Amino acid sequence: MDVHRRLRRIPVCGVLVVCTVTSAAPPEPMPDPELSRPAGSQTQRPPLAPLPDALSGLLDKAIPLNPQQTVFLNPDEKRIYLHTEVSCRNCVLEMLCVPVGQREHETILNVRARAFVIHAGLVALGLKPGKPATFYPEYRPPEGPALDMRVYWVDKAGKRQSKDPRSWIRHSIHRYFSRPLAAAPPGIELPHEELRYDPFNKEILWYGPMTKKQRQHLLMLWDDKKYQEAIRTFYQESQSRPMEAGFVFTGSRWYTNKETGRQRYTAEDGHFITVANFPSSTIDVAEASSSSDGGQLYEAWEQRIPAEGTSVILEISPKTSRTKPETSGSPPKPSVSVKLNE
Repeated sequence: MDVHRRLRRIPVCGVLVVCTVTSAAPPEPMPDPELSRPAGSQTQRPPLAPLPDALSGLLDKAIPLNPQQTVFLNPDEKRIYLHTEVSCRNCVLEMLCVPVGQREHETILNVRARAFVIHAGLVALGLKPGKPATFYPEYRPPEGPALDMRVYWVDKAGKRQSKDPRSWIRHSIHRYFSRPLAAAPPGIELPHEELRYDPFNKEILWYGPMTKKQRQHLLMLWDDKKYQEAIRTFYQESQSRPMEAGFVFTGSRWYTNKETGRQRYTAEDGHFITVANFPSSTIDVAEASSSSDGGQLYEAWEQRIPAEGTSVILEISPKTSRTKPETSGSPPKPSVSVKLNE
C-alpha cells in the first residue's frame, strides 16, 4: 500500500491534526526536540517489518498522522488505526498498549508513536476527552466517551484474525485468594499444596488456579461450612475469565515545565491505554482497577496472544452501542486536515 502519496509536507516535530469542533481541542505543545522521535529508545530495535497485505488493506482509506506511519486516521469511517507489536504475553498488566520503550513488561502491545498524536486523532473523530481517575480526597472513576477496540493480526497459516482485545486479557489468577476463617483447618499440615493460613489476619489463602481435582481433595479434608465455602470460592475465582469492562477516552493531562515553558503530555511515560487507573491515562478502563503491586486485576492471557514481535493493527473507534443511556445530542462532526510543516 502506498501511504506516501497522502503526505504533502514534511513534519518538523510530529503531526498536527486540526479539528473544527465546538469542543476544546487539546493544547498544542511548545516545540520540543524530543518530540521528533517516538517515546522510548529505539536505537537497538530493528525497523518495523512491512505489514502483510492482509493487514495493510485496513489502511487503504486512512491518513497517516505521524512520520513513522504507525498512527492512521479514517475520518469517514471514524476509525483510528495503530500499527503495534506484541511486547509481552505472560505478564501482570497495567496497560494494554504503551509508547515503545515505556514499561513494556506490563503491557501486551507497544506502538512507535507519541500518545498525544493518538489523542489528537480521537479529537478529530469528534470525541471530547473526559477526566482521568482521581484518588484524593476520594476516589472518582475515569470518565469519558466509550470506545470500541479490535485487534487484527496474521496467524501462522497466513490468515487474518480479529478479536476484541479484552479476549487477550483475563482476571488475574496467578495471585493469592483469601477468605476469613476463625481458625486453621485441624489435622492439615500447612502449607498444603497452595493452601495456607494467616493466623494474624485469620484468613485462609490459596495461590493460583485451582483444578477440579484439587477442589475435591480439599473439600474432603474438613466439613466446616466456612472452610467449604472458602474452597469453593477459591475454585470459582481462580478460573480464567476474560476482561469485561470497557474503555473510555479520559485524555490524560499536560504538564508545563516552569523553567522552559515546554509542555509534556503525561501519558508519554507509558499510560496510553491502561487497564489499571492512572491520573495520566489517555484511555482507561471504565472501572475501579488497582495499580498497586500484587493488587492488579488483570494479566495477559498467554495462550490467546500471538508471538512477541508480531505486528498487530489496533483499531479504536467511538462505541456504537452502550450499556447505559447516552446523553442527548451528538458530537459535532469534525472537519479534518493534516498539516505537516514544510
